[in-house]
Amino acid sequence: MVTPLRRLAAGTLASAVGNGAWYASWALFLTRSVGLSPAQVGLGMTCAGVAGMACATPAGRLADRCGAREVYAALLAVQAAASLAYLAVGGMAAFVAVACVAEAARSGGGARNALVLGLCPRHEERLAALGSLRSISHVGWAVGAAAGAVVIGVDTRAGYVALLLVNALSYAVYALLVLSVPRVAVAARARGLGVVRDRPYVTLAGLVGLLALCWAMLSSGLPLWVALHTGAPRSISAVVVVLNSLAIALLQVRVSRAMASPRAAARGAVTAGCALALSCLLFALTAGGSGAPVVALLLAAAAVHTAGELLFVAASWGLSIPLMPPERPGEYQGVFATGEAVALMAAPGLMTTLVAGWGRPGWLVLAAIFLVPAAAAVPVTQWALRTRAAAARAG
Repeated sequence: MVTPLRRLAAGTLASAVGNGAWYASWALFLTRSVGLSPAQVGLGMTCAGVAGMACATPAGRLADRCGAREVYAALLAVQAAASLAYLAVGGMAAFVAVACVAEAARSGGGARNALVLGLCPRHEERLAALGSLRSISHVGWAVGAAAGAVVIGVDTRAGYVALLLVNALSYAVYALLVLSVPRVAVAARARGLGVVRDRPYVTLAGLVGLLALCWAMLSSGLPLWVALHTGAPRSISAVVVVLNSLAIALLQVRVSRAMASPRAAARGAVTAGCALALSCLLFALTAGGSGAPVVALLLAAAAVHTAGELLFVAASWGLSIPLMPPERPGEYQGVFATGEAVALMAAPGLMTTLVAGWGRPGWLVLAAIFLVPAAAAVPVTQWALRTRAAAARAG
């Protein structure tokens, strides 16, 4: 990595450690320290998810108009303030307000990507940089989750306060590091959201966004499945998360390099959807099982899932970057971030209903959902390429 990207990598690592610790323990902090009920926490996070979804594309557009570096640093500063604000939460209304602000600020993936793209002139460098940053973030998340486990074990108000302070500090450090990199040129001057008229691009963002449900499979769905529908040790879900993080840290850059063109990325999205659907079928086969055979099958399903996740993320970059206008990176990357945010907003309810509630049939429904982008990615990508070729001829 060149020096500016090394600074972003350092900031990514710092914030990932803080995030990993917070998200490993936030539910217990809110229920045990603040005194909210699980239902209140779920409702509040749903409201926050809506806020994040609504802000993703406008945040990217703002980055195009005001500068990706400045907007992303500001969003990180807001996240630092929101982390501190959790210390003052004493009831439902305050929780919803703080969570909505935090999630709205977290929706700045378009601004972050626009900054990385602006710092990397060549397409291959961009994919490698995004892959490296994601690998680094997973290392940080694993370290942070371990720290969060210690806080959970202590289970004191002082421990949660210390964790929130560390998380806020990590965001502040990241914001300062972002401000230390060169400013990315602002090129967009058009009014309104031109991306909403780019129907093939918006359709791709929605299709690829569906694949983001895979993130909730391991964080929410698998622990519920193991506890409610199998006789496997409950700790196996944590083992799966660790192995998944290690695999992504090791392989994301390599997989991303194979998705340099939209056509290759479309094929990657097809394979990703099929792999994720297959992992659902393998998880379903563990229903009622116990002992070594079911543990082995759970690990095999997790391995297939990880392959699908690696391909999905690489395909998302391989489609979203080459197909966007170079002068509007934040706006267009924000649309892909919105597609993922919609899926993540629906994910907790889907995992609770399908996996925990329906059991094996729920996994089959989830597999069918993953097959939708697998079936449509190639024809929609061809549609997008045709519209761009026609625009180039007309221009």
